[in-house]
Amino acid sequence: MVVINGHRTTAIVIRNSAGKVTLVPMKGGRLTARTMGFSEFRQEWQEAGYALSTALTTFLAHVMKWGASLEVSRGLEKLAARDRFVVASLF
Repeated sequence: MVVINGHRTTAIVIRNSAGKVTLVPMKGGRLTARTMGFSEFRQEWQEAGYALSTALTTFLAHVMKWGASLEVSRGLEKLAARDRFVVASLF
């Protein structure tokens, strides 16, 4: 899921489990993950109208140039693999 907050920061949710949400906000430099409670997440973030595949491409290009934590790299790769599998099954 691609989300945006009141400061117009775009992020991708890489995990949503057990009342916790882990997301990757886009920022300059190395990307890191941020984990918060679900209620805090719903207050601060809203679903954006961006396609996940487009956002993933942008985030992965940023990771290739600037780097990311291991958690972010693995989370984005899992999302990309799942996205490819879902799209491939439609054809």
